[in-house]
Amino acid sequence: MPDADVVVMARAGEVRVVPFRLHNPWRRERQVTLEVGPWQVCDGDGLDVRARLEETELTLRPCEDRIVRLLVSPRATTNTKGQDGPPPKPSRAAAKQAKDAAQEQWAAARLPHDGGDVESCASAYADVRFEGCAKPQRVAVVVLPAECEPVDVGCDCGCCC
Repeated sequence: MPDADVVVMARAGEVRVVPFRLHNPWRRERQVTLEVGPWQVCDGDGLDVRARLEETELTLRPCEDRIVRLLVSPRATTNTKGQDGPPPKPSRAAAKQAKDAAQEQWAAARLPHDGGDVESCASAYADVRFEGCAKPQRVAVVVLPAECEPVDVGCDCGCCC
């Protein structure tokens, strides 16, 4: 598990919400810019983490508290058929277009689960920056495979001889 200010436990395909409370103790407004840095995979293969903040710019009024939410979705890059996931890296222009398109698809804060799963526990981290307000917070996500602590369901209902 990476050293972080916030640790999120998740499964591949979930969307997790991490709320941050911003507090302005001053008697003047503060302009705040929020940004999620790149995700660094530190343990495990086949992991891609997507994240976005619901707000990227805001103004905190004097003595105001405000909650901002980070949406995190870890995904497996190897599908269940054993074929490796992500295609080769596109050019920078194509990557920017793809990133912009992905941001638009986040509209409902849901990403469709593609059925992929990580083969073993995997983890990644990124820094969330609050320019003009607070120090960055390192957020780590630990992704557990479906085999790790599943819910046991027995088929022994007693209705068959």
